[in-house]
Amino acid sequence: MDLIDQKKRFDKNWQKFSPLFGTKAWEENPNFLYFVEIPLPTSLWTEMEQLTNLLKKQNPGAKGLWFRAQRMHITIALPGRLGEHFQGNDINFMTKKLQEISQKTAPFTVSLGNINCFADVLFREVYDLDNSLQSLHEEICKKIPFSQNPAYQFDNFIPHISLFLGQGTQTLFSHNDFSRELDSSPLTIDRLFFGRARNDEGKYEKTILQEFPLQKTHNQKRQPQKIQTRKKSVSIDLSSPLKTR
Repeated sequence: MDLIDQKKRFDKNWQKFSPLFGTKAWEENPNFLYFVEIPLPTSLWTEMEQLTNLLKKQNPGAKGLWFRAQRMHITIALPGRLGEHFQGNDINFMTKKLQEISQKTAPFTVSLGNINCFADVLFREVYDLDNSLQSLHEEICKKIPFSQNPAYQFDNFIPHISLFLGQGTQTLFSHNDFSRELDSSPLTIDRLFFGRARNDEGKYEKTILQEFPLQKTHNQKRQPQKIQTRKKSVSIDLSSPLKTR
């Protein structure tokens, strides 16, 4: 899909979901949701933190989680929940498949674009400049046959970076200073994270289990690295509407 068609699809998504933003709360579930994601590079932390802070001020009644830039990401696959979508021995299977995929995938660049939303998510659009992101998504979905939401795979994959997750308010879009339009920013993708998260009893907990650097074909193979700084789960209290950590 070329860039023009991608933007048309995002515009259709906005027309469909912007009237529904704020009508759906973030559901709690004690069972961990496993994910494959692309982390936001540190070079974009300041820009995205400033954007989130601006949107917070424009939507003070929002109830949910505003993501800090350090935890922003592109979700590329959601294998689902242990016991519901796969079993315990499938976790090793998934890590092996991700290792295989990362070893034959070279880093590439996408572009961040405008503001958009789902009923319970405020996000920034991601433009796939040369189809590399779509190809990586499809490769992961083919090799890892588990999914929480199979309806959003393959041609229905909408790459984005979530800024807010929860129950927002329509006052954001009617705010005098709100604008969907943003200057584009390049984002280099050079690694994958495999981890798990859950929203339970007012707290959001997320753990990165393993990191997989994307490796050019001529590079010597390397083993995926454990994330030493993230051995402990991150817990975020959601009892306050705008409280984040």
